[in-house]
Amino acid sequence: MGLTLGNPMRARLSTARHIVIIVFFICALVVGPVSAEDYLDYYEQGEFALRVEKWDRAIELFTKSLVDNPSFFVAYHNRAIAYSKKGEYDKSIDDLKKAVQLNPDYPDAYGLMGLVYEIKKDYASALNAYKEALNREKRPAPRKIIQKYIQDMETKLKKTGPG
Repeated sequence: MGLTLGNPMRARLSTARHIVIIVFFICALVVGPVSAEDYLDYYEQGEFALRVEKWDRAIELFTKSLVDNPSFFVAYHNRAIAYSKKGEYDKSIDDLKKAVQLNPDYPDAYGLMGLVYEIKKDYASALNAYKEALNREKRPAPRKIIQKYIQDMETKLKKTGPG
């Protein structure tokens, strides 16, 4: 026959199992779901910081979001906005390149990249970025705007030369 445990022994094992299960669930609640959603919380706070023009705070929050989820391409895009507002154009372009590396079909990142290159007076790079945006953009209204930007860059390049 098998080993049978008396009632006191069975009660202790049952209590020990319950304690282990309770500890497991407490740890899961404290560590698991909270950290999995932190990147979205940081992202939403970063969006608010952008709206109220707190560029450094937005950068800090989008960076935290990206630490928790490095493939969250929209956070790169929005951090690029904050960098560009601070005049840190090279950092902005680096983030936009990362965003399109993670999502090559993201026209908004190419469009912003074009604007940042245009601010830097790098019209050839701006033209290329706008063309990439146009190739990926499906919405009619943004397509019209991008086409205008392309025409403007072509005109500027004719006047100033490629570099």
